[in-house]
Amino acid sequence: MINFITNFFKQSGIWVASSFFVSKISAFLLTIFMARILSQSDFGWVMYGLNYLGFFIPFIGLGSSHGTLRFAAIAQDKLEKEKVIQYSFSYGLLLNFLVNFIMLFLAFVIFGKGNQLLIVSVFSVRLFGFFLLDQAKAEMRGRHNNKKFGQLDLIFNLISLLSAVLFSYFFGVNGYIFSLCLSPFVVLLFHRFKFSFSKKTFADFTQKEFWRFSISMALTNQISELIFLLDVFFIGIFLNNTAVAQYRIYSVIPFNLFFLSALFFQTAYPKLCENHQNNKFQLDFLYNFWKLMLPISILILVFGFSFSEFILKFFGGDYYKNIAVFRILLVAAVGVLFLRTPFGYLLSSKGKSNYNLIASSISVISLVVFIKPVILNFGLVGVAWLSLCNLFLIGIFQLISYFYIVYGDSKT
Repeated sequence: MINFITNFFKQSGIWVASSFFVSKISAFLLTIFMARILSQSDFGWVMYGLNYLGFFIPFIGLGSSHGTLRFAAIAQDKLEKEKVIQYSFSYGLLLNFLVNFIMLFLAFVIFGKGNQLLIVSVFSVRLFGFFLLDQAKAEMRGRHNNKKFGQLDLIFNLISLLSAVLFSYFFGVNGYIFSLCLSPFVVLLFHRFKFSFSKKTFADFTQKEFWRFSISMALTNQISELIFLLDVFFIGIFLNNTAVAQYRIYSVIPFNLFFLSALFFQTAYPKLCENHQNNKFQLDFLYNFWKLMLPISILILVFGFSFSEFILKFFGGDYYKNIAVFRILLVAAVGVLFLRTPFGYLLSSKGKSNYNLIASSISVISLVVFIKPVILNFGLVGVAWLSLCNLFLIGIFQLISYFYIVYGDSKT
């Protein structure tokens, strides 16, 4: 385990960890600030718009950033890396405009004229900004430059926090929305993008393979995000905006704990891709990660259960009465730390994201089938239990799939 931690620091893991930590702390502080300064109705309205946007964020560039990261990381020749990066950005940019158009068209069909259509239209600017930001991050990591990636993410999160606080303080909910749209474009100050629409051939893969992997990853991420978006979406339909705000508050800490496992796999992912055929390397990494995460998870559960009311009171007097929801989601978060995040990254590193897609699809289908009766009969507590079951279902399926690939599939 000592070597595991040492390698983490050698790969500039401290920058990745810092960016993750600041990201989660910023989101936590911003949520507290917004919950206090905005009415529950305004806060719920913005969250509803962000959740609609969240349906499309995984499709930015039609997944081009995923292809950039994996295939640039695998490429051994520097010129080959740059060719992958230029190709991905150029065609990903065109496809992102298509995604933006589809998002706006569907919003017009679903919402018609009204506040929902207005906020989605404004957030289309944020969607474009996120394409630039994600592409830049993927390019940096594809070049194995975790330090620059961490620095960019760190600056983005700090500016997001400061701009949101300042603009919302002076201009209320409109200032908050403006800051959300503006912040991703900070990437333009720190990164240069290169266009190239010339025809390209690659040494180790075809354009068809590139887009098959990229689109598969986009679909997987989109369906995975549905697990966290659909519950809020249906709470807004069957209950009200106040219930939406409450559930977001109860889930903000548990779901932000996912970064504890993601930061290790984010840091190591380019190496895991390079060693996608080296099962021993990947399994050693997994087992050492589990040994580190076990005591951390125990501490999380003990502290979270012991101080639930104290923690929730930070968000205001209206948010600490339903402690059971917070505790259930805390257990779900620990399941994600051990199963869903590690095996999601490992399967993707092997180019087997289709297994992640299958697991997420089954989970979303079950969520859609059960969520209405669960909400109507059990309220937010029922939604929390349903989320826990879905997250564990995904993790167990991914675990079985990965070990089948490692030990049962002789072609891998």
